[in-house]
Amino acid sequence: MATHKTMICSLVLILVGIILLASNHHYVLLPTPRKVSVSSGSDQSGVKPRYIFVDLGANAADSLEVFLGHDGAKYSYDFPRPEWATYEQADIYLFEANPHFNRALVKAKERYSAIGMNINIFPSTVVDIRDGTRTFFLDTINDANDFWGSSIYANHPDAIGSKSNGTELTSINISRWLLMNTLPRDFVVVKMDIEGAEYEIVPHMAEMGVSLVMDYLLIEWHSHVPEDIDLSDTRAKAAMERLKAGGVNMPEYDSAS
Repeated sequence: MATHKTMICSLVLILVGIILLASNHHYVLLPTPRKVSVSSGSDQSGVKPRYIFVDLGANAADSLEVFLGHDGAKYSYDFPRPEWATYEQADIYLFEANPHFNRALVKAKERYSAIGMNINIFPSTVVDIRDGTRTFFLDTINDANDFWGSSIYANHPDAIGSKSNGTELTSINISRWLLMNTLPRDFVVVKMDIEGAEYEIVPHMAEMGVSLVMDYLLIEWHSHVPEDIDLSDTRAKAAMERLKAGGVNMPEYDSAS
């Protein structure tokens, strides 16, 4: 009986000690998960990361020529690149809504796949915040500038000038696509030139937590397109801060084309 009482007393003392320790313990909340890039050619598990270039608004694949640094490219820009990969070693994904450029995209894939590059094309595909279809308004008047005014917005000046009634095209939830097709260990560069749709896409990227997989986001802004530009700009700036806080680099970008 004495032994039994001794055991009970010991258990009580242990329980009291645990309670006292817990009352003096300060809990620290873990930070929100953020993108941490791999600085070498493999992560801690030894798995090789990928260098990924996602071109949103690829046009006639002309920004691909800029990315690869080819002579005669439409403009010049030093795209971010990890030190463990060359531009030619990147997995490249080209998204373009305007059906006018379908042939150019197919030809680009044919040309570069023949020399061993990984080129993936999404022709006649609208970058969007949901999967399905989206009305797209074609610019038919700016031939010299590769119909740069094609847009999801009926009020785009070039859509108005083209008297475009819109055409239904496949749309893709690009935030979901990025989360499904890239990993935190990859070096992911996203270039975005989508004629005003960035004011929808960027907030959606922040809401979906795309900062987990994205290293760089290069955006050409088109502030003349949204009708509610003040509200859209406020939302976009807040989203940019969230993405940056998650580890996404967002240097200034302008295709000058």
